[in-house]
Amino acid sequence: MANHVNTHIHFERLNDAGVAKLKDLYSLIREGESRDPCFGDLWGVIPEVSDSQEWMYENVGSKWCYFEDRGEDSMHLVSAWYYPEEGIAWLLKQLGEVDPDVLAHVTYEDEMPNFFGCWFFDKDGIVDGHEWNDEEIQEIMKENIPELAELNEEETERYWGLWSDNVWDVVYEAQYKVYQSIKESLE
Repeated sequence: MANHVNTHIHFERLNDAGVAKLKDLYSLIREGESRDPCFGDLWGVIPEVSDSQEWMYENVGSKWCYFEDRGEDSMHLVSAWYYPEEGIAWLLKQLGEVDPDVLAHVTYEDEMPNFFGCWFFDKDGIVDGHEWNDEEIQEIMKENIPELAELNEEETERYWGLWSDNVWDVVYEAQYKVYQSIKESLE
């Protein structure tokens, strides 16, 4: 299992009131020389609570989760062990209080990747999507790079070279296909 998971949240629909609410939530983020901007800060609870792993697991879905970048229409997060599913659902619920039509798509991948996914969230939580596990990643890699199926992964540098050269293209293409399919079904 990998440690770091990159999560990308893109707001497909967010009205002006939702943008204002997002900015209000961003204003709760504590930053400093010895502290990364924490996704858990959005809840507005005291640091002794929101910085604990127990609170983060329960409310955010990972033992820690930090902002790499944030804006009015998207944010990029890095977390430990899993993507911040519960935190994203909470965020969309908050935004849904002022924008009942809020919609975001979320993509994430761990650093190996052992898993990755693409989901759509609205104010009520997950709308639709898919997560690929290690077995499914093996399958789509062999479908997209047929030569991998002919090689023995334990014995050849060629196998891992092909894997390394292609894995991220395959991941992003799979995410994009799910994104397109769900987006079309929601229109």
